[in-house]
Amino acid sequence: MRDKISTLLALLTVAASVGYLMRTIEPRIQDLRRSFDPYAPPPLSDLSPNLIQFMTLGHKHVYDDFINLWLLQTLMDERLDTNTGAMLSSIRAVIKHRPKLETLYLLSCIVLMERFDGVQYCQEITLAGLEVFPESWRLPIMQGYIHAVMLEEPAQGAAFFRMAASRPNKPAWVLSLAKRLASSENISQEDISKSLTIINGFPQAESFRKILEQRRRTPSQNKQTIPEVKDD
Repeated sequence: MRDKISTLLALLTVAASVGYLMRTIEPRIQDLRRSFDPYAPPPLSDLSPNLIQFMTLGHKHVYDDFINLWLLQTLMDERLDTNTGAMLSSIRAVIKHRPKLETLYLLSCIVLMERFDGVQYCQEITLAGLEVFPESWRLPIMQGYIHAVMLEEPAQGAAFFRMAASRPNKPAWVLSLAKRLASSENISQEDISKSLTIINGFPQAESFRKILEQRRRTPSQNKQTIPEVKDD
């Protein structure tokens, strides 16, 4: 008899607990949704890459895969508002670890352009990607398009297209586009100076550099007097 009573009490306790959980589950879910931060960076991303390498016993690539997926989910989350600063912080938290996924750098820039009006931050992301993928032609082509079309900075656009033209397996049209942009009439002195900074230490573009230097010395010249950019 005592065992039956104990069993009955246990069942009643379980039933009451389940009933309580069922009644409170919706408010709990709502609380979680309100407290959820879609821009939250991945765990441990504030640590230095060297420390992550040490903590993972030399298997940092496993952590890189994790943060790649984390950022990709953030970039594709339809619930995001237009908090450019928060989105940029999330991207920076990941790319400082230099993950080896070229798509991540490309998509980060595209999302900043299309959803956050943050095109001015793309060069930072592109240059970080080029440190990991120095032979990439996709990254400099994207950045060249941004400067040439979206920011109306033809000299900087030409610099990135010229950079892409030196990469293996690049599209055939890239070099000719760099030449046309370098010969554009509407190039400011600031644009030329920034372009020269971009190609600094880039020996494959020596003739391109000379053209930009000439444009800087003689800003009033028109495109008919500008020498052709030769293949280096």
